[in-house]
Amino acid sequence: MSYRSKYILSGDTLQLTNEQVTLDGWVLGKLRDRLRKASIIASRSGRPVVLYRHTIEEMDHSAEEEIATVNEQYVVVQVITHGGFIPPNFQQQYVFTFEQFPDWIMKRSNELLALCLESLDQEIID
Repeated sequence: MSYRSKYILSGDTLQLTNEQVTLDGWVLGKLRDRLRKASIIASRSGRPVVLYRHTIEEMDHSAEEEIATVNEQYVVVQVITHGGFIPPNFQQQYVFTFEQFPDWIMKRSNELLALCLESLDQEIID
């Protein structure tokens, strides 16, 4: 995802202009809207909608992976180890409301945010 932004250097600090804040707000609003639509799909199908799968570490035939899904009410992010001689195991689990998740993912990673939007765009046909 690329967009133009204006930065103002004031002393030793870097400030964002209103254009950037407005664009970020628009992206967050779009993601919140898409999450709500995905929750309806998850409710109707009885299966969560996958936002992204991100491999954290891979060794031999085993992996540690982060998977984010949308169910009827929440976004669930889980870190799972699996493969080889390792039985599937949940290392961490985070549960977010549709209001909380966009802010968290935007602070976390632009790449994961883009994966979420791409995944939702493929899942949701307006």
